[in-house]
Amino acid sequence: MKTMTTLRLWIPLWTLLGLVLFLAAGTAGATEGYHDRAAVEAALAHWASEHPTLAELYEIGTSAGGHPLQVLRLAADGDVDPAMRPAVFVGANIAGYHNAGTEAAFDLVKTLLEGAEGDTAELLKTRTFYVAPVLNPDAHDAFFTAPRVRRGGNAERIDRDRDGFVAEDDWNDLDGDGRITWLRIPDPAGTWLPHPEEPRLMIRQDAAKGYAGAYRLIREGDDDDKDGEHDEDTAEGVVLDHNFPHAFPYTPESGPWPGSTPEVKALFEFFFAHPEIALAVVYGPANNLLALPESLGGGGDLGSLTFRVPARFASYMDLDPEVDYKIDVIWEAAKDLPMVRQHNITKEQLAQFLGAGPATKVEDDDQKVLERWAKDYKKRLEEAGLDQDGDDGARLRRDDGEQYTKGGFTPWLYYQFGAMAIELDVWGVPKPKKEKKEGEAEEGKKELTVDTLAEMSSEEFLGYSEEEIAAFMEDAGVPAHLTPAMVIQGVQGGEMTPERMAKMIKARGGGGGGDDEGEDSPEVKRRREVLAWLDEHVPTAVAPWTEVTLASGEKAEAGGVDPFAEIAPPMEILEPAVKVHTATVLALAREIADLKIVSLTVEPMGRAVYRIEAVAANRGKLATHTKMAERARARLPVRLSIGLAEGVELVTGHLAKSAERLDGVTGTLKGEWVVRATDGTSVEVAVLSEAAGGDKKRITLGGSR
Repeated sequence: MKTMTTLRLWIPLWTLLGLVLFLAAGTAGATEGYHDRAAVEAALAHWASEHPTLAELYEIGTSAGGHPLQVLRLAADGDVDPAMRPAVFVGANIAGYHNAGTEAAFDLVKTLLEGAEGDTAELLKTRTFYVAPVLNPDAHDAFFTAPRVRRGGNAERIDRDRDGFVAEDDWNDLDGDGRITWLRIPDPAGTWLPHPEEPRLMIRQDAAKGYAGAYRLIREGDDDDKDGEHDEDTAEGVVLDHNFPHAFPYTPESGPWPGSTPEVKALFEFFFAHPEIALAVVYGPANNLLALPESLGGGGDLGSLTFRVPARFASYMDLDPEVDYKIDVIWEAAKDLPMVRQHNITKEQLAQFLGAGPATKVEDDDQKVLERWAKDYKKRLEEAGLDQDGDDGARLRRDDGEQYTKGGFTPWLYYQFGAMAIELDVWGVPKPKKEKKEGEAEEGKKELTVDTLAEMSSEEFLGYSEEEIAAFMEDAGVPAHLTPAMVIQGVQGGEMTPERMAKMIKARGGGGGGDDEGEDSPEVKRRREVLAWLDEHVPTAVAPWTEVTLASGEKAEAGGVDPFAEIAPPMEILEPAVKVHTATVLALAREIADLKIVSLTVEPMGRAVYRIEAVAANRGKLATHTKMAERARARLPVRLSIGLAEGVELVTGHLAKSAERLDGVTGTLKGEWVVRATDGTSVEVAVLSEAAGGDKKRITLGGSR
């Protein structure tokens, strides 16, 4: 196999037939229809050989376990070389256990290759797609092999408990059901107990509710190394989705340093070799469109940070060097200083100079893009019937999404590589059908939920009756001491906004509540919803508590939910969600910045002298690169340049003019030059950007007057 070069695989006919039959057959049971690592590699090779004009297969590296990291490049012939076009990267299952993402990546490839007609065919002529269905090949097959266990680590061996031994206390399938679930061990000092109404579900002890703990709850396993701990040093290696540099967590699972794993190092090299990637979609456990990205913590939320200005600069700004100021105050004092204007210093650069630390919060301009995408995404789910109440089990009625983590792939793509990056989880256990309660919003009025609340103005919120607000607060689990009348009064007085209220509810676990005696917390309510859905659609996914005997002779019980049941449903349930996510990726790809030279004029000035004026414009919806990329200086500026043929001399102006970034739809860059030229010579004007493609036009100069 070639590294970072085109990979052509000519496979004998009998082998191809075997592959097709294998892919069609799938695997049995809970994994039916899903593709293991070998099937993925075979399918990628098949596509590359069957579609040589559209698909090229790259091997960008090798995993710790010796498996290839593969990327399929998809592009059709067009006016611009595929390597110079704006590009989309779609990567799946770097988490190691998100096999549903691999299936979504497969569907995207099939849609682009086998359905390459109409709008999709045109998209392949103007965009380049890089698709990597398995980014964590060492962990990918844990979904298929026994015992089934969620793992995010590669095949490296690490000493998690720092005892000098490696992987000496692995998982144990104590009840022999072929999966690693949970183990509850009787213990008077334990903090867990069975739910009084749903004994399959374990909940934490709670003195206020009279719940006393009676068990310890741990992952299913034994104390193989006899140190008093269970499964504390498994055979799982470094967790790849924690091994990236941004907000690196510094834990044994995240590796000794950022990029220590061969997989992550290979991804670094791939992305740095492909600055044309403007959009990255990661299929993983998080969903940044169901719940917009939150701050990773640390020093990047500029709006809330304060700084002290060094004394040698404070005097120029009329600020006190002993006082802490927010960055907006400092910027107002500094923005018109000659040094700042001369060097085009930005507010973000000033903050970095003052010690802001790494960015950990999405920039406002980029957040607005995500908010718009989130609305379109939810609408797309609604149109597909995936967020509606129904009885087919395929709906995706969820109001929230997990967040990506520190040291993760997605935040690195956004904060450091400079791409517009999102993570989508493809599918999750849906919420049950909601029964209309007394006092709920009347017909035609938007349903009052935490998500709709976050988008409301105070006036819209006050348009609901006290009874409707009371019903919402009860459903969201708002503490009983906070009454609807108090909330209404707070909004009327400007002390509370709907957006702030929604954030407070989510901060309490997505619903707050659980304060009344005997009432389930939002987390427990959700766990019961999951059990109910699984009972109806995948009843074998919940293992009953079964007595087992540990090596010490101690009695315990193993049981609980299959480790993949909540993220990898039967294929007939997953498929509708996969289709929506393919449509989402294609829709986002159409929004990428698109640079064009929209005007090129020549004005004769006499004596073989000409004034040339060119205007380049961004006709895509997205800016040429993100606001975060501008802050991090992760992308080169947009460049508008003039090329002079023989016989043309530049009189005034610079050969090139640049702009840090061009906004979507409205962004323009203008260049003016005066040249002296002989009759019939020409000049070429070109606009170029790393991640937004480019354009060029040539014009012939006439004779002098």
